[in-house]
Amino acid sequence: MQTKLIVTLLSPILIYGCSTTATISRANGESLDAKILRSAPGAVVVQIDNGSELRIPRSEITDIDHPGNGVAVVGGLLSAYGGLNIAAGAPKCSENGGAYCTGVFLPAAIGASMLIWGLSTWISSTDAASSPPSSGSVPKVPQASAFDFSLSTHGSGSSAVLAR
Repeated sequence: MQTKLIVTLLSPILIYGCSTTATISRANGESLDAKILRSAPGAVVVQIDNGSELRIPRSEITDIDHPGNGVAVVGGLLSAYGGLNIAAGAPKCSENGGAYCTGVFLPAAIGASMLIWGLSTWISSTDAASSPPSSGSVPKVPQASAFDFSLSTHGSGSSAVLAR
């Protein structure tokens, strides 16, 4: 029994623990597993296996498989199962003891931690790969917008009339 519990607790760590690199598919058909460090104008900067940085032009990138998405999906499904398990098993905890209650709450606890780790890893990678703004300034607000209710003629000589 104790061996099963240890395997259950350690398997998500062993399966997903080292998967923090993105798989970057390139136009020439090659793929590269690397950690995305940051985005530069027209390129993505990654850290390759030997620790050095490599700048990949965006025009050469056809797809990026970010880390963490698989873990987040499995964690979300396990959390949902854990929630159902808690709803069904929690009322029986007092009569069945501590080991039973551990089994009731364990899937939700493991699933929630996998979901949080997966989402934070995925968000970190996608943020690092996103295009930097073209300039450091705040964009200008357009002269007219859908919410501009001022009365202007726009050269036609007529006024805007609001309908009821």
